[in-house]
Amino acid sequence: MSNNRYGGVDSYAAFFIAFKVKQLIRSPFFTYDDYEDLEQELMLAYLLGWPMFDPHKGHKNSFIKALINNAAGMMIREAESQMRWTGFKETSLFSELSGESDSIALMDLIGNDDALWCQSFLAQSHRSVECQMDIQKAISNMPSELRIIYDNIKEEGNVSKAAKALELPITTLCSKVKKLRHYLDKSGIKDWIEK
Repeated sequence: MSNNRYGGVDSYAAFFIAFKVKQLIRSPFFTYDDYEDLEQELMLAYLLGWPMFDPHKGHKNSFIKALINNAAGMMIREAESQMRWTGFKETSLFSELSGESDSIALMDLIGNDDALWCQSFLAQSHRSVECQMDIQKAISNMPSELRIIYDNIKEEGNVSKAAKALELPITTLCSKVKKLRHYLDKSGIKDWIEK
């Protein structure tokens, strides 16, 4: 239970704050250890908002209830946003690590072994370029009949659409696709055409 004491505060406000805190600690965002802090936050919201109460516009209990509910809702939204934060934020490699004139940029701390474009990246990009060259070579040497089928399937996205575009029965195109696959496999290129 709370060790907070609120003498001189409206009894309904103290009751409703305690009630709302019990609801909040049952939520996934807060624990029982947050009880006193939550109670103090809601009491502060009540004390700051109370001067705006106008008895001609409504009952004091309704005003207190709305004030506390709004403050509790804001606390939940803030807790939700903190839980969604991944802990990562974007930082420029040119940002300086200290405010001094001879400070070091973050980029200066990346060694050759840890470089952004490390050897594994370069090796992978070389393989990709070599693969693209092999594909271009195989396509350029492709017989014209197979080249037309290849281009249509690549453009249309699948065999059935290509059959419509070429005005061929799908069974005829499927047999020609088998020849195309055989050619691509023989050239060292596999599964470039989806069924």
